[in-house]
Amino acid sequence: MKKITKTLTALLIVGLFFSCKHNNSVTPDEEPKSDPGTQTTTDQKPEEKPPVDEKVEAVTFSVAAGDITEYTTVALTSATADAVIYYAYAEGEAAATLTKENYASAAKYEAPVEIIESGTLYAIAVKGSKVSEITSAAYKAVAPADAMRNWTAESEAKAYSVYKYADLEKLAEVVNGGKDLAGVTITQKKNIKINESVLGEKFAEPEEAEGAEPNASLKNFAGIGSKDKLFAGTYDGDKKVISGLYIYGGQQGLGFFGGLNAATIKNVIILDGCVINKNVWEGLDSKGVASHDGSDDDRFGGLVGITKKGESNIENCLFVGTVGSKVAKERGKAYDEAEKNPYEYIGGIVGRVESDTTANLTNCFSLVKLYGSSAALVKKVSGKANCKDCFGVSLDKKVYKTKDAESAALDAEGGVTKAEIIEAAKTACGIDLTDYFTKAGL
Repeated sequence: MKKITKTLTALLIVGLFFSCKHNNSVTPDEEPKSDPGTQTTTDQKPEEKPPVDEKVEAVTFSVAAGDITEYTTVALTSATADAVIYYAYAEGEAAATLTKENYASAAKYEAPVEIIESGTLYAIAVKGSKVSEITSAAYKAVAPADAMRNWTAESEAKAYSVYKYADLEKLAEVVNGGKDLAGVTITQKKNIKINESVLGEKFAEPEEAEGAEPNASLKNFAGIGSKDKLFAGTYDGDKKVISGLYIYGGQQGLGFFGGLNAATIKNVIILDGCVINKNVWEGLDSKGVASHDGSDDDRFGGLVGITKKGESNIENCLFVGTVGSKVAKERGKAYDEAEKNPYEYIGGIVGRVESDTTANLTNCFSLVKLYGSSAALVKKVSGKANCKDCFGVSLDKKVYKTKDAESAALDAEGGVTKAEIIEAAKTACGIDLTDYFTKAGL
C-alpha cells in the first residue's frame, strides 16, 4: 500500500510540473511580452507616423473693411509661420485679379499696403504647395480732413494740404475763380504724377491736337492763377515731386502759378514739365503783319508766369522741362520778320517781374528748353529781381547765375560746371539732375 501511495505522489508532482510549463509557454499567434523595465534591441525603430498636410491660414487685415482715410496703411498677416503673402488691389468697381492659380504674378507682400483710392484689397498666403483661401476687404477712401479738395467758399481754415492731383485742380479752381488765398498756407504732402511722361527726346513738347488744341492723351492742368487772378498765399512743396506737368493754354500769366501777389513759393520740385502758351494768330492785318489780340503771347514761365503785385519770395524751387512751343512760335513767324517776337517774357522760373513788384529768388534751379524771347531764370524785369545762389540752364548750353544778365557757356572758362550745378541742386532741393542733363544732351 505504501508503494502505491508513493507512486501516485510522484505522478502528481510530474503532472503539476508539466501544467506550469504549459501555462508559461507562447503560442504561435501571440507576441512576446517584454518587461517594462527591459530595453529594446538595437535593431528596433520607433513607429513612424505619416506626415500630416499643414493647413495654411488665411490672411488677416489690420484695418477692417469700410470707410478709411486716404493713405491709410493696411498690414497683412497669416497665422501660418513662414507663409508668403501675395496681394492685389482692384480700384473702384474693377474685378478681382487675384486667384489661387495666378497668385505668383501678384505683388509679394513686404510692407503695409497704402490705400489711396477706393477699391478692394485681395490677399492669399502660400507655404510650399499649399495655399490659403483668398481674403478680401472693400475700402472707401475718404479725403483727409485738411485736403484742399475740402475747401468751400465758407471755409475759414488757414492751412490746407495737397495730396494728389485732385487737390491741385481744386487749388487752381479756387484761385482762378478769384480767391487769392492771402494768409493761407498750402503744403504738399505727397509726390504727384500728373502724366506718365510729357517730354520727348531732348525735351520736345507734346504734339498739339488739330486746331491748336491740347494733346488729348494728357491731363491738361489749368495752372494756379493768371495775370488777373493772383495767388497771394504760401505754397510749400515740402520737396515733394510733381512730375508729368502739362499746361496748354492761352492767357497772359501762365505757369504752374500764373500770377503772384506778395506770395511765398518754396520747396516746389517740378520734373518732366511742359508749359505751352498756344499763341493763336488770327491772320494778317492791312499791312501784312500777323494780327494778334495780345492775350496769349507773353508772361509765362515754368514755375511762375508773372509777379503782378507786392514782394514775392521763391525759395528752393526747381523746374525741369520745356517752356514754349516750336509750333506755337512758328504761328507768329510773320510777326518775327517785323522784328517783334510774338513769344515774349518767357522764363524757366519766372516769365516777368512786373513794375512796382519784387521777386526774391533763392536756391532756384532750371534746366529748360525755351522758345521765343526767353531766359532760363527770369526774362523780363520791369520791377526788381533779387537772385541768390540760382542757376538756370537752357539747352543752348548757356548758364545764368544769380542774375539774368550774368551768363556764360556751360563748363566754359568763367562759367560754372555741370557738376557744380548738379551738386547745388541736390543740396538745396534733394534732386539729382544727372540723368536730366543727359536727356537734354548736355
